[in-house]
Amino acid sequence: MLRNIFSVKNIIIIAVNALCLIAFFICLLVSASIKAPLRSQQAAIAWAGQSGERFAQLSVFLPESFGFGIERVYQARSSIDRALLTVSLESTPGRILYTDAWSTETSVIVTSERETNPVTVNAIAVGGDFFLFHPLYLRDGSYLSPDDLMKDRVLIDEALAWRLFGAARVAGFEISVNEKIFIVAGVISRESDFASSGANTEEFGLFMSFDALLAMKEGNAEISTYEVVMPDPITGFALASLSEAISDKRAVIVENSTRFSLRNSFAIVGSFGENSMRSNAVAFPYWENAARIVEDWLALLLVLSLVFIIFPIICAVIYTVKLIRFGVWCGKDLVRKVIDEKDKRHYDKYMAKYNSEPQIHENEVTTYDVYDADEIINYDIYDDADNIINYNIYEDADDNVEYSAYGEAAESADNGNSISTDKKDMIESINNDVNDIANYSSEHDSND
Repeated sequence: MLRNIFSVKNIIIIAVNALCLIAFFICLLVSASIKAPLRSQQAAIAWAGQSGERFAQLSVFLPESFGFGIERVYQARSSIDRALLTVSLESTPGRILYTDAWSTETSVIVTSERETNPVTVNAIAVGGDFFLFHPLYLRDGSYLSPDDLMKDRVLIDEALAWRLFGAARVAGFEISVNEKIFIVAGVISRESDFASSGANTEEFGLFMSFDALLAMKEGNAEISTYEVVMPDPITGFALASLSEAISDKRAVIVENSTRFSLRNSFAIVGSFGENSMRSNAVAFPYWENAARIVEDWLALLLVLSLVFIIFPIICAVIYTVKLIRFGVWCGKDLVRKVIDEKDKRHYDKYMAKYNSEPQIHENEVTTYDVYDADEIINYDIYDDADNIINYNIYEDADDNVEYSAYGEAAESADNGNSISTDKKDMIESINNDVNDIANYSSEHDSND
C-alpha cells in the first residue's frame, strides 16, 4: 500500500495539487487585499455602524449638459422619501434613514503668497456628506462640512501644499483660487493603493464647496456625480428607488455595496469586454475608475482561482470514490470476519457442552493393558475420558473360559436398570470384545 502511495506518479499528482492549492489561496488573498483599501466603496458599512440594518450605497454618474443641479437633488430626496414610506420607513429628527452627496470637477488657477506663479489644479467641488463617502486621510486640519456657514474653505493635497507653501501642515493658510481668497481647511493624503494611484493621474488636487463653485461661476455649474446611502430592506429596493428618482437612461447607476461580490465578479466574467465599454458621454471620477480597475482584477483572479482549484477538486472526487470503494470492501471483509468469529464462538460453546457429557463408543477405546497372573488374564480398557472398564478372563478346571466385565455399563445391565441406547451399544461392544478375548485365550491354550 505504501509503495503505491509513494510511487512517482502519485508524488507528481500530490505536488501539482499542492501548487494549485497554493496558487488558489494566493488568488484569494490578493482579491481581498486589492478591494480593502477602496474606502470610497464602503460608505454603507460606515453608515450602518452597529445598527444591524441593511443599507446600500449607490452612485449616479451623469453626462455633460444633463442639467442636474441642486434642485434635482431635492427632487431625488423627495422621491426617496416616498419610496421609503412604501415599506413603512420614515426619517425622524432622531433617526436619519439616508444621506447623500454630490460633486463635479473643474479646473482652477491657484496661487499663494509664497508661490505667485499660477498653478493649474483639478478641483472637485463637493456638497452634502461627501467625506462620509470619501474618507480621505487627513494630514492636517479638518474636512469640509455641509454645516459650514462660510463656503470659503478648501481642502488641498500634500503635493499642492508643498508646491504652494513648502510644507504639509498649512491648515489656516490663505490661497487664491481663480483670484478669490480661500482658507485652507486641511491637507489630505492621496490614496496609495494601486487602483487609485493609477486612476488619479492629476498632479495636484483640491476640494472646494459646490456652493463656492456656483458663486464663482455665477450659478453655471452642474452636478456630475450623485451618491446615496439608504436602507435596502429588500434586495434591489434601493437601486430601484434611486433609478425611479433619476428616471433618465443616460445616467449610469452603480450599486457600490455589492460591486465586489462574487456574484458581480461572475457577471463581469460573463460579460467580458463590456465592462469597459461606454456608449454615452459619462466621464467617471477617479474613484469610480479605480473601482472598475479592481472589478476587472477581481474577475481575472476569479477565473484563475477556478482554474487552479479544478484539478484538486477532480483529484479529490476520484480519490474519494476510491476510498469509498475500499471502505465498502473493508466493511464487507470486516462483517465477514465478525460473522466467522461469531460462528466460531457458537461452535466452541457447542463443543464444550458436548465434551462435558460422557460419551463412550467402541472407537473411543484408546488403551489396553494386558497381564497374566495366576492364570487370570486381565484386560483393562480405557475410554477417552480415562474411565476404566475391567475384563477378567480366567480358566476353570474343565478348561472352560469364563469372563466377567466390570464398569458402570456392565453393572447397569446386570442390575436390569433402564439404560440408554448409547450404553446398550457400549455393552454389546464390550461383549463382542470379551468373546474376541476368550477366543484368543482358547487359541493360545491350544498352541501351548
